[in-house]
Amino acid sequence: MTLEELKTIYCVQFSVMCQYGADTWNDARGRIVFTPSKGLVGVGLPRKANRKELDNNIHYSTESPERTEYGIALGWEEIKDLQEGVVRKTYLDNTLPGGPWEKTMEYQAPFTRPDREKDYEEAWAFF
Repeated sequence: MTLEELKTIYCVQFSVMCQYGADTWNDARGRIVFTPSKGLVGVGLPRKANRKELDNNIHYSTESPERTEYGIALGWEEIKDLQEGVVRKTYLDNTLPGGPWEKTMEYQAPFTRPDREKDYEEAWAFF
């Protein structure tokens, strides 16, 4: 198999994964800040701000040179162009025994899209 065949297989045989990857964004630390993947519901921010999240004890804050706000509804479309600063998502996590506890995820700008084909090229060259 050649590298080009591997990349073709990725986008043909795993087309949904390829499509999700084309619109998945990571923060400067590698955390997923936005993904349309149906398998990762609740990961990162929603595409658009949703005021209903505030009623469900989910709130966001942002600190950057352009904007500093706390306890707001926030979505990917409002922060995607942020070049520096921090976005925080605070919510009640009820996934562990002992009841819900408040958890805060922190996303550091700037945000980038992973390039799976470039990753394949680097791995191909290494191995």
